[in-house]
Amino acid sequence: MNIDLPYVVRVKARGRSYYYFRKGVDADGCGGIRIALPGHPGTRAFQDAYEQALREHAPHLQAKQRRGEAGRGALAWVIEQYKARSTQWTEAKPSTREIYDRRFHWLTKNYGTVPLAAFDRDTIRAMRDLPEFRDKPSVADATIERLATLWDFAEEFCQLDDLKGHKGVNPARHIKKLKEGEAESAPLWPLELCKAFESYPHPDLVAFYFLARYTGQRRSDLVNMRWDHINTATDEMFVAQLKTSARIWVPMPKRLREYLATWPRLGYYIVMSPKIAGAPWGEQSLTNEFARVTRELGFETTDSKGRPRTYSPHGLRHLCGVELAYAGAADRQIAAVLGHSTLKQVERYVRQAQQVVLARGAQRKRDEMYERERHEALIAAAGNVTKLKAPRDA
Repeated sequence: MNIDLPYVVRVKARGRSYYYFRKGVDADGCGGIRIALPGHPGTRAFQDAYEQALREHAPHLQAKQRRGEAGRGALAWVIEQYKARSTQWTEAKPSTREIYDRRFHWLTKNYGTVPLAAFDRDTIRAMRDLPEFRDKPSVADATIERLATLWDFAEEFCQLDDLKGHKGVNPARHIKKLKEGEAESAPLWPLELCKAFESYPHPDLVAFYFLARYTGQRRSDLVNMRWDHINTATDEMFVAQLKTSARIWVPMPKRLREYLATWPRLGYYIVMSPKIAGAPWGEQSLTNEFARVTRELGFETTDSKGRPRTYSPHGLRHLCGVELAYAGAADRQIAAVLGHSTLKQVERYVRQAQQVVLARGAQRKRDEMYERERHEALIAAAGNVTKLKAPRDA
């Protein structure tokens, strides 16, 4: 397979391919620069060494690549084509495109100049197993899934001759996922964390906390909540959910109403971006800040396999659902607040709440049994004392 990377030369020896960065070397291999590159195109080791060589010996070319001028067939070029021509991208909801774009940005930053055809299954497995994904299995899986989508698109619509060497096989498909089984819900916030968070000296984050806990909406909806969405006559908030396109009215509980009454109206959105005047917060920024603060407060948890998890805004959505169930709300009532179109997720909240109620009831019965046994033992002991003190027959 031909690899079209500036200054990269492939040499075959003893059945193996070796790659060199060569610049100014004559036909006899003399003079100029000749640097052996580890691995092969598509691997992190190769990319790091190649970029180092560009920095030292072809900075003008690297500057061009940083401006996004990747050559035809390079991964960054394929991403540009996908965004311009794919109906899967153009018809996706804004929230979906934002999620995909985070993975595209990562791929462009780390592998943008690498030809798509240079990726093979070993390279993609190595990408999946990078140390930065060790605690983020779902992110690793999503990155590989985006790469697989790009490959399918390029093979169908980009007419890249280099891809023909793969004979129609997408190397990013059927890579074993790191996150197996049903996805676990975001960790439910313990009440001790809620109390600590409410006292944290960051008004914006505390405002998001109150909105998340007492409306039960997703982070994409939290950052876009506006003052003019509140009906003060009915104490309800209008929410156009980005993920589901549901348009719902959410009654605001007393605690939320009291908090918002103290919150200054500084602009269009209830919580304004600290970076861009008049804009809402970024979704990922909100999640990152929640994770940072909850760790700072000393609260971390794990999933069912013992892998570290942090508390997120979505965990407050789950807490809202569980509290509604614990308060005795019917399944359809919970779904109406949270905007669920089916009762599948609601059933989880109800099961969690029922488990607590049932478990407490069971333990209370045991306590009552202990108290009853203790009472019976005291009566028996009193009877024995009476017998001991009874006068002997004359």
